[in-house]
Amino acid sequence: MALKSKFITAGLATLGILVTTIAASAAPAVATSNVNVRSGPGTSYAVIDSLRRGEQVDVQSCRGSWCYVEKRGADGWVSANYLSYGGGWDRPPPPPPVWTPPRPQPPVWTPPRPQPPYWGNPRPPRPPHWNNPRPPAYPVYPNNPGSSVCFNGPNGYFCVNS
Repeated sequence: MALKSKFITAGLATLGILVTTIAASAAPAVATSNVNVRSGPGTSYAVIDSLRRGEQVDVQSCRGSWCYVEKRGADGWVSANYLSYGGGWDRPPPPPPVWTPPRPQPPVWTPPRPQPPYWGNPRPPRPPHWNNPRPPAYPVYPNNPGSSVCFNGPNGYFCVNS
């Protein structure tokens, strides 16, 4: 049941997007002369209204040389030969754009953030204890015959003669 409701919701969302896309795809046009508005795309269809020269309409779709228009009054089909897209004969051209320079702003000085002294150095100084060599892991005794080495072991103090 949940899957069915998800499909219904997705279908309604898709339908809503399609309807708004179709409604937003109307193109403005202007009648170039007086023309009849008909009930279908052709002269064999009945005249239902008329457009006056310079009247603005919204073209919804075109089929061949006929366009379906929405306007004040009855909507219908008009020959595309009598429509001008993007402006009419009585519409003045838009004024040229006026360029205004931006207002100068005073400069803003931001002080640099303080940084530790070694941040500019590619290799920071090493800690002092890193510079001393490590003592060997076992004691080194001279290898002299007759010498002895003594250890303090877990069972007491003992010596080894070499």
